[in-house]
Amino acid sequence: MFNKKKIYFLPIKIDNETVYAGFWKRLSAAIIDMLVMIPFMVITHFTQSISIISSMITLVIMAILGITYTIYFHYRFGATIGKMVVGIKITRPDGSKISLTQAVLRSSVDIGFCTIMVISQLIALNYADPAIYLNAGPIDRAKYILILYPDWYSVVSSASELWTWSEFIVLLFNKRKRAIHDFIAGTIVIKKQYSKN
Repeated sequence: MFNKKKIYFLPIKIDNETVYAGFWKRLSAAIIDMLVMIPFMVITHFTQSISIISSMITLVIMAILGITYTIYFHYRFGATIGKMVVGIKITRPDGSKISLTQAVLRSSVDIGFCTIMVISQLIALNYADPAIYLNAGPIDRAKYILILYPDWYSVVSSASELWTWSEFIVLLFNKRKRAIHDFIAGTIVIKKQYSKN
């Protein structure tokens, strides 16, 4: 007979204080994490002017860094730098540390979309005329490369947007403020003081 282990969640409130991190705290953490990535974006900008090959290599490295940053910090500390700054943490439902598997599962859909987007950008860069691409400014370069994306890119881009909006909607309309990726990984996002580690 199948024996399903019961999951124990932290209460919604402790001493009249909400335990779970809401939309605004999570959004603030995401903005701070984007600011942390600015130095890498600046490096990316300068390497794109060297050659198309350097643009391709930089694109792959940036994707790997972004994914590694998120998974490593979630697994090791329960929070990215942005989450640490705003005082929230990712835990199991009972407030204990998440596993590496949970950290990966939590980012799995984003990793999938990131991988497909990077592949489409690499395809576009492969078809780019080096003279046009390397001599264009950042905005013109982005416009030029966009027309070289594979036909299926628009479908993936729309699916990615749908995923993002679905995450927000689910987060806003459940009492524990869990997004879809929290349900996938079996995690919660709480105020740091309520975690067990």
